[in-house]
Amino acid sequence: MEIKQFNFNRDYDKCIQFLTDCYRENGNMTCWLPQRFDDLIFRVVGIPRHSQLSDFIYLFEEKNQIIGLVIPDDAFNSCIRNGYEHIYPKMLDWAEEKLLPVFERDEKGQLILPVVSHESLTYQAAELKKRGYVRQAESDYDNVLYPLEKDYSIKLPKGFHQSYGQGFSDGLKSQACHYGFHPEFDTGVLTEAEDISSYLGRKRSQYFKDSIESLIVTDEGDICSYCFCYVDQATSTGFIEPVSTREKYRHMGCCRNMIYGVINALKKKNIQRAYINSYDWRRQVYNHVGFMTEDTKAYWKRLLAQKSRQR
Repeated sequence: MEIKQFNFNRDYDKCIQFLTDCYRENGNMTCWLPQRFDDLIFRVVGIPRHSQLSDFIYLFEEKNQIIGLVIPDDAFNSCIRNGYEHIYPKMLDWAEEKLLPVFERDEKGQLILPVVSHESLTYQAAELKKRGYVRQAESDYDNVLYPLEKDYSIKLPKGFHQSYGQGFSDGLKSQACHYGFHPEFDTGVLTEAEDISSYLGRKRSQYFKDSIESLIVTDEGDICSYCFCYVDQATSTGFIEPVSTREKYRHMGCCRNMIYGVINALKKKNIQRAYINSYDWRRQVYNHVGFMTEDTKAYWKRLLAQKSRQR
């Protein structure tokens, strides 16, 4: 087995094909969707604190074929080809040695390695417990909607309507999305974002040409909610990321109807499944829209200073 550091020019196409093959075999998100990989490569690395993430992607290969990927995001993520589950301990060894610069120290200055593992992959939980990792209270969730058969009616309060983003600048859409995640910066007046590098980076993705933007806007043109959906024709999937509603427009049905707009557009493209990640209360919102929670992603942590004692 050979371990290689990711090189975009040499490995990008190979990684996309690996993730495509994994999805076709599994039909779920236990390995990353190709669109999510693109989101990391093109959009997330444009965010200053994540600018080096692509330098810490590692390929585990056998006979020049990828059998596993180490992908750092907000934690160590692993994607493993079926039949090669035995490489997981080796991938953890690699992460504990190579991913240290990615993650911050705690308030005591100690290095903690966060690990994400799907609950359905029980062999990973067994290995993590063996090493002394502790599961955290928080979880993320994989949510899926299929088959995409229903035409949803968009029903909003008077003075609001759904839009697919035409007629709005990238700067306004980017700022509206930002305000949804950071309401403390929202003065109530939507202006052009000063930095849209991560938004523009998304346009480099091969999935951008088929992508969908769904917005809820007021009749006066104020953007209330924003979401983006990467569409992959090869896997017939849509990956919705991000979803954002500005605080002053919450509890009006904006999020639900915005996602209805995405589903209607995916149906017209003959896409079979829509995926969305969630955490805490957001899962209830997506379940109410019609998504089924397919799997739980657990967060595990461990002080790396304990390494020698736990092995």
